[in-house]
Amino acid sequence: MPVVKYTNNHRSALVEFVASHSGPVGEPHDLCSGIFQGVLGQPGLEPTENCLVLEQSGQIKGLAIVFKELPIQRSVIEVMTSPELSGSSEDIDLMHRALALATVEGINVAHVCVPPDSDRGQMLEKLGFAPVRTYLDMLWDQGDLPGLDVPQGYSVRSFQKGDTSLLTQVQNDSFTGSWGFCPNTEEQIEYRTNMPNTSKAGILFLFEGDTPAGYCWTVLVPVNGGVRGMIGMIGVVPAFRGKGVSRHILQAGMKHLRSVGQTEIGLEVDGNNDPAVRLYTSIGFKTLGKRHWFERVLPGT
Repeated sequence: MPVVKYTNNHRSALVEFVASHSGPVGEPHDLCSGIFQGVLGQPGLEPTENCLVLEQSGQIKGLAIVFKELPIQRSVIEVMTSPELSGSSEDIDLMHRALALATVEGINVAHVCVPPDSDRGQMLEKLGFAPVRTYLDMLWDQGDLPGLDVPQGYSVRSFQKGDTSLLTQVQNDSFTGSWGFCPNTEEQIEYRTNMPNTSKAGILFLFEGDTPAGYCWTVLVPVNGGVRGMIGMIGVVPAFRGKGVSRHILQAGMKHLRSVGQTEIGLEVDGNNDPAVRLYTSIGFKTLGKRHWFERVLPGT
């Protein structure tokens, strides 16, 4: 079963392979197809250089994508294989080939995220990876949002035309220095605001007067045969930390998701971020599972 470099001839079959993991034809399937096509087209990826395909008898059975983040000297490897190949020699070969792509000048480590209830972590440890971080999958499914008024002097508004520079600045200010965050360019942010699982109305800023205090970026994702609203990113500008504004930013994002019919709201949070975990728990989010990040130091670093 050969592992080959992605070509544009693979595109439609590969999109269908990924979408098939979201469930039968319908809204979740279509959303997953759109998201993955957006991933393939994002700035800097170059899928013909950084994407591998696992084929069997002309059918796609797996893929690996390597995202190279030179500013923070790491590569992130995303892997998906058919369930019957999990942990197989073909699966291992796919990971070996992905590691070879990930090992370039200026890259020190490779990271792989393992979803809940997956045994991929055992395979990664055999390949020299070690667990380095745990993220919590959390879900809110309460009937009503808790009442919370925006403090005097503050206001909330959604993303407007021309806000790409503002969003880039606020996101980078909020997260630079956080584990695993690679500062974004305006080109990347502009592209992501036009992905099929996001909307301008679902990107909310919190201001004190004319000064941005933070933001919440909501998205829709296919989950368990349906579509779920997610708090994709929520950040507070350093000067506003410790002032309790994160609760108001979160509330703004949750209100938007409820306004578009989402009764369940999910998010992922670094398990080491105690203040964030306490905030989400206090609002009623419950932990459903854990995602484990594995790290391998790359040769020559």
